[in-house]
Amino acid sequence: MRKKLLVLGAFVSVVMLVSCTGSKKEAVNYTPEEIADAGQVVKYYDTSLALLKNLVKERDVNAVLGYMEQQAKVQMFSHIMSPVISKKDSAAVIQPGDYFGDDVRQNLIQNYTELFQSRGQFYANFNKYLSLLKEKKTEGIADLLNDNYELSVEMSECKQNIFDILSPIVAQAQQVLLAENPVKEQIIAMKKMSLTMQSIINQIYARKHVEDKVRLDLKIVELRLQLDAAEKLPAVKGHEEQTEKFKDFLSKTEKFMKIVQDIRQKNSYTEDDFDEISSYGLSII
Repeated sequence: MRKKLLVLGAFVSVVMLVSCTGSKKEAVNYTPEEIADAGQVVKYYDTSLALLKNLVKERDVNAVLGYMEQQAKVQMFSHIMSPVISKKDSAAVIQPGDYFGDDVRQNLIQNYTELFQSRGQFYANFNKYLSLLKEKKTEGIADLLNDNYELSVEMSECKQNIFDILSPIVAQAQQVLLAENPVKEQIIAMKKMSLTMQSIINQIYARKHVEDKVRLDLKIVELRLQLDAAEKLPAVKGHEEQTEKFKDFLSKTEKFMKIVQDIRQKNSYTEDDFDEISSYGLSII
């Protein structure tokens, strides 16, 4: 229930933020403390993105589960290693500072703790599976596969929860840091859309034995709302180069939407789909 509430809360928050985008706002003066806190929030966010990029790679998870499903009918891996991650970044994300509220800090700690544990157990199970195959034992293999199905879902859930928790908070922090930037609304819109695209990519390629279509559909609607709001932002005179980059981003986002809708309708994807869609999300900003 907690995870479902986080999803709903994040979705409502984003809708509220989108509905406010483009409205006329009075200039706001921020205190040095507010600016410093906003900087820490964005720093934590950037660290999280860098860590999550390697912490859970959906393609690697798919490969592990796919191999386990073959029951030794394909050539056995000589060894398996979980992706290398930064110890410094791992320590940083598990200890968010007081620039976050208490509830946010607790949710981040809980989700990162569960994510690290699930990830560790997932690869431990796979190595145990390989050992059983090497010893030509079959007892316990099915249990390891079922356990890894559950762990793959847990990893995907925790990763998405972290995105959902941080997204609206970071949008507010960027408002503070970009207060004097004339194209701040365009920059913030691009960052929000890129994160939503990344969330959609993660959900499409996360290997789940039980599909979470509702969450995926919510993210698709969220991106549509963000894109519609961004298209209504006025051009900023004197910043033609940034305006062209913004228009190009919107065009790519529209194309992304079409690809996702096609995948959603087919209810499946190919390796070509994977390669094409992976060029979007956080990689295009």
